[in-house]
Amino acid sequence: MKKLLCALLSTCLLVAPSAQAFDLGDFDNIDAIMEDNALTDTANRYGSIQLSFFPELATRLGFESANNKLDQRTPERDAQALRAYNVVEESFADVDRKSLSEAKKTEYDILQGRLAYDHWKLNRNRSALDPLLYAEVFDAIQDLRLKQLNYQDLQDRDLTARVNELVSTADQAQRNLVNPPSFLAQIAMEKAYYAYLSFDEIAQYMLSRAQDDVSRSQVRTDARAAKKAIKDMFELFKRLAQENQEQDFRLGERNYNFTLNNLYFIHEKPRALKKMLDKNFLTAQQNLAKALEAFALPTDMEEETLLEDIHIPGEEVSAEEGVTVSSIEAENLEEATLEEEAAAPAPVKKEKKKNKDKNEPLVKAADFYNIAGRLTEGVKNQNFVSALTKESANLIKFFIQDDTLPVSGIKFKIKQMPTYYAYLQPYRFMPPFGSQGNPVYDFFLRVPSGNESTKQEMLNRDFNLPTLKLLMAGQLVPGLAYHATYSTPNLSAFRKMYPVPTLQNGWEVYAQHIASERGYIITDEELLFLAWADYVRAAQALVDYSLHTEEFSYGQALSWLTEKHGFEKAQAEAMLKQIAADPAKSVSYIYGYEALKNLRAKYQKKQGKKFSLGDFNSKVMEMGFIPADRLETEMEIAFKAEKSKITQALSTPFYMD
Repeated sequence: MKKLLCALLSTCLLVAPSAQAFDLGDFDNIDAIMEDNALTDTANRYGSIQLSFFPELATRLGFESANNKLDQRTPERDAQALRAYNVVEESFADVDRKSLSEAKKTEYDILQGRLAYDHWKLNRNRSALDPLLYAEVFDAIQDLRLKQLNYQDLQDRDLTARVNELVSTADQAQRNLVNPPSFLAQIAMEKAYYAYLSFDEIAQYMLSRAQDDVSRSQVRTDARAAKKAIKDMFELFKRLAQENQEQDFRLGERNYNFTLNNLYFIHEKPRALKKMLDKNFLTAQQNLAKALEAFALPTDMEEETLLEDIHIPGEEVSAEEGVTVSSIEAENLEEATLEEEAAAPAPVKKEKKKNKDKNEPLVKAADFYNIAGRLTEGVKNQNFVSALTKESANLIKFFIQDDTLPVSGIKFKIKQMPTYYAYLQPYRFMPPFGSQGNPVYDFFLRVPSGNESTKQEMLNRDFNLPTLKLLMAGQLVPGLAYHATYSTPNLSAFRKMYPVPTLQNGWEVYAQHIASERGYIITDEELLFLAWADYVRAAQALVDYSLHTEEFSYGQALSWLTEKHGFEKAQAEAMLKQIAADPAKSVSYIYGYEALKNLRAKYQKKQGKKFSLGDFNSKVMEMGFIPADRLETEMEIAFKAEKSKITQALSTPFYMD
């Protein structure tokens, strides 16, 4: 009975926003309407599986009835879910893609990829081999702490229920995990450690919501048990990280390409994709080298500076700046020196500099570190939440007036990052969960904390002006937050719940470059940091591909980043952890940006002076995050529909309007 109710809820959420009006006079579209409805029915069945077997995912899809549960991480659950997916796949096989409307063809492709990817994941025995599967539970707890859902009392009840289920999850990890890759266990161990350190924040919130002494006593008891469960998971992951040094976490070429095709919808042939990533990295190197030129001293100035900086021990400096005792004495010896020079043999010519090794990188990460260290010293503390909120509102006005963004009344909230996520990342944007009612768009920011030295280090690293501008552009305006707040209300439920990450990640890069193009990121310092961001993305994408296709071992990847290209070891290790946890994600940033950039270039050339960047960006956002290879088709449909409306308006007499 419960599963039936879940399925009905899924159907209501999916069908209502996308139902089509049936016109008896439009016989040409009857087949498309029937086929569209068949696809919608299959999507409803797919959604019901999330409710029944994957409550953590169901929460992010907007199904709040699943909020009081955590996933069962067992082989039995996987087997049951696989059987349910088989039923959906049988239904999906009956849908004729050729008969679908163009919008539904896009959703057909997304559903096809998701079904294949979900099936593949369940067959990989993750409950036994992937510690990160269990570490995901910490994020699932935070989901109910971060988001403002429809009913606060129900949300508090569901948070308590999920916290209590941590004990069961720890038990499942203990029983099921067998010889997983040590590197994945290490990443899971770190997440468990941060979850343990920050758990008191969750416990204090639950206590603040308790109604009486009895319920407060129960919260304390439950919180102690949950915190112990987190510690047990930490100890388990720590032991597994030490024991299983030989187990390989890399996907291998076949599985990696499968992930590219079905999760990220990147269908390039492997050789062509690798060539694209190589070319992108070379371009990023060249751009970074060019950006660094603005901070290079001319040769004569550099030599003068070096000479002035040299200090000879015991040498005194006179009151006249730059004049040393040695130089004064040298004046008395000038005539004798000239006579000696006349009799001296000709000086030996300096050897010419050897040509640079062709295998040596054009530029190294260390070159950026040296400059950036000077540019980001002494940042002052302030109320950054308030400052960024004000700046985002000003940016919206700026880009609308500049015909970069469409007119809208968009607002989103900037808040201080909860402790758990603050350990892991400097910021986090949280759009509404899928088809969540009363949608809220939240941007969480990590603020400086710790002792004065640590605070200043965080200020210099995360809150220097170039870094903040990149953050504003990529994450807020015209970045992901603006995209979500503008597009989400107009999307079908399916597109809200199942965005394709490639265009999502690509939009972040695209937004930063728009901000540069339109004059927001403009100084030499800001352009340097943008070139650096592109360089890091390019390097990480290339390593992502090379590591998971087994061209690189972990050691080779680390060496390529640190020894060959000069990355600091801490940053290189952080990059490799991201690559291990989310294979192919780094590639999606590059591919998604290229798709958006190429589409824009095509329409700029096609429309010439009539091209409007604001109109183009509006149409892209209104599509949602779809497969890159569907961008051009949907853009053509959008422009044709607009042209048809204009023609109809011009041909309709004013008294019929």
